[in-house]
Amino acid sequence: MGFLCLVVLVLLRDFYKETIMYNPLQEIDVTVKKASNAVGQISSVPEKGWSKDITESNLFSPTRTPVMPRPKMPPGFKPPEPPKRPDMVLKGVVLDQFDEYVAYIEKDKARAVAARKGDRLDDVEVVDVKQKSVDLKWNDETISLTLDKIKTIKSPR
Repeated sequence: MGFLCLVVLVLLRDFYKETIMYNPLQEIDVTVKKASNAVGQISSVPEKGWSKDITESNLFSPTRTPVMPRPKMPPGFKPPEPPKRPDMVLKGVVLDQFDEYVAYIEKDKARAVAARKGDRLDDVEVVDVKQKSVDLKWNDETISLTLDKIKTIKSPR
């Protein structure tokens, strides 16, 4: 039992010496040099703590921002062309058994497809179907198709 008490006392003395009486600045050797300003005042600046690089280069200086080089485009580079608007033709509008209009739309000279309000034809959405017209939405652009004939000639020949 006495040996155990002796070990505890030795450990307590080490604990007191190493943790409670520890001085972190004891191991650092900082020499102070006298620096004179242009005004003639003398200030003390620690030699190891503030080197010339630190005092002359401000960390938050706007001159320290990185300069991003502009990306160089290879010669002959052309930006990609915007998507081509689909060629849409309204072939007809039919009233179905549920009293809804169904439009027959031909897209890019393909076979006409039946479409109701809310349907999608690839990248084109059918917004509204009326008795003689259809409103479509393609890439945030509204396309209106109609069955009405355009009258450009006032009198026939």
